[in-house]
Amino acid sequence: MPKFLLFIILLSVMVGCDGFKLPKNIFETSARAKYERAYDGPDSLMTMWKDQYEVAAASKLIIADGFSAIAEFHADDVHALSYELELKRGDLLVVEAKRPDSLHHRIFVDVYPADLPVNSSSSTLLEAGIYTHFIQKKGLYRVVIQPEIAFSGTFNLKIYTQPSMLFPVAGKGNSAVQSYWGAVRDGGSRNHEGVDIFAARGTPVVAAVEGMVTRTGNEGLGGKQVWLRDGILGNSLYYAHLDSVMTETGTRVEPGDTVGTVGSTGNAEGGSPHLHFGIYSAGGAVDPWPFLRKRVAAKNLNVIIPNVKRIKAGSNIRRGPGTSFDIVNAIEEKTPAKIMATTGEWFHIRTDSGAEGFVQKNRLE
Repeated sequence: MPKFLLFIILLSVMVGCDGFKLPKNIFETSARAKYERAYDGPDSLMTMWKDQYEVAAASKLIIADGFSAIAEFHADDVHALSYELELKRGDLLVVEAKRPDSLHHRIFVDVYPADLPVNSSSSTLLEAGIYTHFIQKKGLYRVVIQPEIAFSGTFNLKIYTQPSMLFPVAGKGNSAVQSYWGAVRDGGSRNHEGVDIFAARGTPVVAAVEGMVTRTGNEGLGGKQVWLRDGILGNSLYYAHLDSVMTETGTRVEPGDTVGTVGSTGNAEGGSPHLHFGIYSAGGAVDPWPFLRKRVAAKNLNVIIPNVKRIKAGSNIRRGPGTSFDIVNAIEEKTPAKIMATTGEWFHIRTDSGAEGFVQKNRLE
């Protein structure tokens, strides 16, 4: 019998007979799946580790961009941390989980839309304590962080966004933008499909991404213009009202390469010099502001998690770290709680009954 036919028969038997099913994750290549297959410790711990991932992912706690906390784990902990936050297309999400010491441990992270079912198939490992994820669709996203089994200690956890593109006018930043996406144009007959960045005439205009110049010209509303195709995502970047074009069709560019200078050509003639910057995808124009907006990275916290074990009677557990977040549970009597993380003034806790959320520091003892 040919070997390949024998293999097919054996495979059919394994799949079809009770007790001889193929492992569910045999073809999965996510970091979690690989870790699960290679783990040689007690099966009970691995089962708990996987269960705790699903418990955390179902918690639906909310944070804001710029979240910073100290997370704490003990050797017998296998819990995970899960938070949801609003993100915009073009944001570069950054997740950091770094220890105060130099010890290396595996920490897994998942990022996916919060309206999807709990799913660990996209898990990856933080490299040097950091992970980045480009957001392609606006919405609420879930971030799940879980160290490997037997991890012990604390780490600085930061979840924040950064611009995914270089600012296209050299030496300028957020304050130079004076007209945004959607602003009314021509008496309401059209809306602004980009942002206007004001600067002195002749200021260098630079490539915001790696890519190729697909077209240059001097025509229409945009006057002197450059079109640049993003080499990674395939978006087209539009630079308009230039005073001079300093590149040509077919040129490959790196971020920061000069492609022209700020001007007031086209329908901007006679007005203040500025760059009109737009982004176009296969579906049409895209708001470029999240791609460009400069923002401060979350800061490391320098706090010590106190040895508190109970929530005071009359306390509220909230969905996020602040009084503006919904109350998810009201504590009527002193209740034991595990501290999972702290922002300094707010503590992420879980009670023995499984209630999870944030409690103010002064409500713990």
